[in-house]
Amino acid sequence: MNDNYRLIDLIESANDRLPFCECGRPTEPVYRDGVIWLECSSLREPPTNRMARILRTISSGAHVHLPIVDLPQDEPLPSAA
Repeated sequence: MNDNYRLIDLIESANDRLPFCECGRPTEPVYRDGVIWLECSSLREPPTNRMARILRTISSGAHVHLPIVDLPQDEPLPSAA
């Protein structure tokens, strides 16, 4: 259980240090491929048209996308019990 509290603390600390992306959108923790990332919330929205896809590709390096913590693939995420 102590590891769950440490994990939550790492996530909250990362979000407190960088609550907003340079584009002005809030950041949010995201689990993907065994890593919890801190990402700009705009990266999770599906592009609405071809121009939006092009702009996302061009500007993706400018948005926040930082690893917070690696989690082993075989272990499930801690439950919020």
